[in-house]
Amino acid sequence: MRNEQEKIISFNVDALDGVSVVHGYGITNTFPVHFHASFNLGMVESGEREFFYRGVRQRLKAEDIFVVQPFEPHSCCSISGVGQSYKVLTFNADYSLFFPQLTINSPALLALLKEFHAIAEYEKASPKTEELYCQIIELLKSYASPNTASPTSSSNTNQILRAKQHIEKSCHLELSLKEMAEVACMSEYHFNRYFHRQYGLSPYAYYLVCKVKKAQRILTAHKSVASAAFDTGFFDQSHFSKLFKKHVGVPPGKFLKDNRLHHLNDR
Repeated sequence: MRNEQEKIISFNVDALDGVSVVHGYGITNTFPVHFHASFNLGMVESGEREFFYRGVRQRLKAEDIFVVQPFEPHSCCSISGVGQSYKVLTFNADYSLFFPQLTINSPALLALLKEFHAIAEYEKASPKTEELYCQIIELLKSYASPNTASPTSSSNTNQILRAKQHIEKSCHLELSLKEMAEVACMSEYHFNRYFHRQYGLSPYAYYLVCKVKKAQRILTAHKSVASAAFDTGFFDQSHFSKLFKKHVGVPPGKFLKDNRLHHLNDR
């Protein structure tokens, strides 16, 4: 019965190009190390959420705000298996912005986020969402500092990037570490080592993350679980379901059902 209460809704905000939202309700899942290609600005609605971010474990409680940099490896989970609810705003911004802390203490920002999510969930095309979004970003920028980290000088950077892009483009295929390394023109040992150093997780782990994100997009378009599994290169639907649940928080069938129902209610 507890699983029936868990729900993750994911959608794009029609009034805002490149902005998407994830709403999680009663989630008990432990999410493995992963990262996002965009900024993730979230708030905990209820329960407690533990992050492992930049080598530090931190507990967040209801009404805490968190911001995760693009491509920053992290993991998170609920506390003691008790369901937590959260709302996350995903967006692209100036990558030179750097947020030195995971959490932001700002009642004003919290109020804006609450209002934004309340409207966006059922009025995605509302012009009010654009107004609120602009206010959120402007206020958020006041908590950022310039990213003074020097760009990597490794001569292998372009080779690793080329392999990363190949993984993203070909994640529906069966890729071996050997093939990934060949794209980077490296030995398997050195490729695995440099990729992990640059992105914080192994090439194979990133490959799985790409598969799951592609499956999410397919299910959000209301295609079947079987289609999502096939189109992401899984021939064992049971394996697909376990991996999806591990990374997303709910099984693919429930994700599809809840998002389809949300879409119908929003019409």
